[in-house]
Amino acid sequence: MHEKNPPGGGAQNPPGGSAQNPPGGGAQNPPGGGATVNGDMLDDYRQSRVPVSRIYEPSTPCAVLGASGRPEQDLLLENLREDGVPWLHRRGGGGTVVLGPGQVVLAVVTEVDSPFKNKEYAAEINSWIVEALVRLSIRGVHPAGISDLAIGERKIVGTSIYRTRLVLFYQASLLVHSDISLFTRYLAMPVKVPDYRRGRTHEEFCTTLAREGYTGSVAEVVEALKAAVESRLPRLR
Repeated sequence: MHEKNPPGGGAQNPPGGSAQNPPGGGAQNPPGGGATVNGDMLDDYRQSRVPVSRIYEPSTPCAVLGASGRPEQDLLLENLREDGVPWLHRRGGGGTVVLGPGQVVLAVVTEVDSPFKNKEYAAEINSWIVEALVRLSIRGVHPAGISDLAIGERKIVGTSIYRTRLVLFYQASLLVHSDISLFTRYLAMPVKVPDYRRGRTHEEFCTTLAREGYTGSVAEVVEALKAAVESRLPRLR
């Protein structure tokens, strides 16, 4: 059974395994930012040198800035403060996002053979997500933009990669039955957008598995992803 951990309750990550964690991945998440989402995974990997994965449904909403994100530019700070929603940082690139219930977050840290090939590594791990969704009879998910996944012309998965030489830290969020209206409430329109967005608002641009007909639970998606990652992560080079 899939359980959400209380905020601040970081879980242990078995070698090559998966854990469910709160939005900050075990870090303290004070309103106003400062914490790094899932940043503790890098420390875990450096100590063990064993591939680490984490797959979870966030228990509460939080906004997350990429490495170059600017809170005053990318976030609607007044709305975040009014609702008591924290904003955090993320190692690696990618745009600003909202994580929260109804999503599945996948994070992976491992060593790879090349210090380059970020697009190829993102595409490989994204294929694990597609594989997991096919097991749940969800088809039609395809690559879009630089490293997104989409259904039709609407985004379903966003990703980020952080590198330290041969160490790869990949993170993705999959929209299962998320409240996409929170994107409009907490996120400004991004400055940099993929071509396929074509000027659409957050709610026009994104979709969820539920909107596309999926009637299963987040827990089922977590379990399918866990099986795919546990099978494929040890072979990623």
